[in-house]
Amino acid sequence: MLQALESHPLVALPPASAPPAPLPPAAPLPSHQVFGFAPYWTLPLWSGYDLHGLTTVAYFGVNVNPNGTIAEGGSGWNGYQSQDLANLITAAHGAGDRVLLSAECFSQSALAYLTSNVAAVAPRLVSSLAAAIEAKRFDGVNLDFEGLGGAHRAGFVSLVAALTSGLRAIDPNWQVSVDTYGSSATDPSGFFDVPALASIVDEIFVMAYDMQNNAVPSPTAPLVGGGYNDTVVAASYAAVAPASKVILGVPFYGYKWPTSGAVLGASATGPPTPQSYAQIMAGGHPTYWDPRTASAWTSYQSGKQWYQVYFDNPTSLALKADVAAHYGLGGMGIWALGMDGNVAAMVKALLGGAPPMKDLLFGPPLSVSRVSAAPSTTAAPGPTPSSGSPSPTTTTTTINPARRLTRPPEGSGGNGAKSSSTLPSSTVPTIPSRQPSRLPPLVSTSSGGSRPLVSDTSGSSPGCGGGGGSSSGSSAGGSSTSAGSSGTDSSGTDSSGTDSSSCSSGSGKSGSGGSPASGSTGLPGFPATP
Repeated sequence: MLQALESHPLVALPPASAPPAPLPPAAPLPSHQVFGFAPYWTLPLWSGYDLHGLTTVAYFGVNVNPNGTIAEGGSGWNGYQSQDLANLITAAHGAGDRVLLSAECFSQSALAYLTSNVAAVAPRLVSSLAAAIEAKRFDGVNLDFEGLGGAHRAGFVSLVAALTSGLRAIDPNWQVSVDTYGSSATDPSGFFDVPALASIVDEIFVMAYDMQNNAVPSPTAPLVGGGYNDTVVAASYAAVAPASKVILGVPFYGYKWPTSGAVLGASATGPPTPQSYAQIMAGGHPTYWDPRTASAWTSYQSGKQWYQVYFDNPTSLALKADVAAHYGLGGMGIWALGMDGNVAAMVKALLGGAPPMKDLLFGPPLSVSRVSAAPSTTAAPGPTPSSGSPSPTTTTTTINPARRLTRPPEGSGGNGAKSSSTLPSSTVPTIPSRQPSRLPPLVSTSSGGSRPLVSDTSGSSPGCGGGGGSSSGSSAGGSSTSAGSSGTDSSGTDSSGTDSSSCSSGSGKSGSGGSPASGSTGLPGFPATP
């Protein structure tokens, strides 16, 4: 769902000596979910997860081979076999949470085979998943199959239908979820047929992040503004699928750019690198607020180089939870548990525990005017550095309101989006703070219900794919490798030692900002213990 696993060393986890405790019989599927992914590299931090604030935990995960078997090797498999996972499952069940096994496939050739040979591979994959679920007392499966283009769109629906039917025949209480890209609801030619999938599975986890423009310091999951944002994602999904089945995924990470200065709007002088929320907070730099996108950011200087970091914090997460509630979505999702350093306020914000919106450094909506002292060698005293004497100076930088976050074509690198076009301005709602009335209105439907009114994009949606990796310096939400699989080295064997024909090859867990593509290189990910 993000970050290349190439940078995640094999985590030394002791094997399990006893199975986890099962969930109490017939535990109901919660009506509102807080769904968190627990990747193998944060398993050592499991005791700090806010399990009582969650409803669903998905272990990330195991890789699926083209023939429908599970790859029994690599870091994800080692995590599956670990005592840490067994302890997590026991503790989660004790808190009343459901725990899912995330099955991943990112290789485009493997996905093509799986979706073109459903009758042959589905029974084998059902058997493999059922055995893995039962062995560790999971409560269902999360399908993280991240494809490109529409050639296998119908085949993927058939595969998901066969897997769901087969698993429910074994245990009707097993939960089945599928991960999709942020733009999939408005992308009729993309890999995911959202209405069809929503009619099959229990919920859809929307990877609504990695929407940044890598050429410009910008948020990975803007609430408003930009070329694509979480408000548009929520509205578009609620318009085509039962809103109660939609989980809006949010990031517990951000991106850091080297920049020409500290001021908001300074140009990037290099590609971004991902940082977990825990890493960002450990820097001790001041937190600023971008009212154009309702996002947190910071700037600081190290030596002579300025940096800007965009990220989500409790304030921005609470606003996203408001948007999800406005559209009646089924809940909020997290990529990923542990990346926040287990700060309680992060999950609390998704539960409605919003921090007070005061003392935020907003500034004018389209400009930033701040008084700053001479630049520090460690942190910016304000968004604008003074290059002269230590005496305070005032600098105003104007942001062009016509500027758009554009996306490169599919497979071209950059954010890995499926189209370089941008959304018309009429489809981008603007809510600088908690103002639900400024969201796209709800209109009556023929069935007597309501749905969000979303302007016709006339095919201009960027069609963001599932980013998780990057190509040519793109974000982890970009074209290829990301935290979900092992990545592939030049020999064609992934870094975990499994064969590169496996679905894990060369990619990882994606986001809304791009799609996995073959032949790309991974960005540095997060350390095993953020």
